[in-house]
Amino acid sequence: MASTYRTKRNKIVDAYVKELEGINGQSPYNSNIFNSVEGHTVFIDQITQYPKVCVVAGDETREYMPDGFKWRYLSLEIRCYVEDENDPQEELALLLEDIERVIDNNDVLVYDDSVSPSLNTISSTILSISTDEGVLTPLGLGEIALQVRY
Repeated sequence: MASTYRTKRNKIVDAYVKELEGINGQSPYNSNIFNSVEGHTVFIDQITQYPKVCVVAGDETREYMPDGFKWRYLSLEIRCYVEDENDPQEELALLLEDIERVIDNNDVLVYDDSVSPSLNTISSTILSISTDEGVLTPLGLGEIALQVRY
């Protein structure tokens, strides 16, 4: 029998997926990814509709403080796939800008409101933003490396 327990890592991924689904093409956003965000890796040959965004949890580190307190640092990778015959890098840049806006607006993100008090992240720091630089034209691939402290 499979467990329905969700780890904090999975809950943080789910919370980011939910927030990113709000990118709907309406101001202030340039892109529409409403039904195209996944909380797991999707490989390029599995994608049937673009754009596609994947949020994947990576490594986690800990910083142990006095009195048994510890900070947790979770690495997240947000991978974006786009398709555009004319300029996929421009479309990718607009999508990455939208995702960066969501991250900036959710520096403190509630990831579990089923407990009292709610559990939330303390900060989200973008470590890097990279693209395929046009190698995959007419497709575009971008990645945001994010560190979440909670």
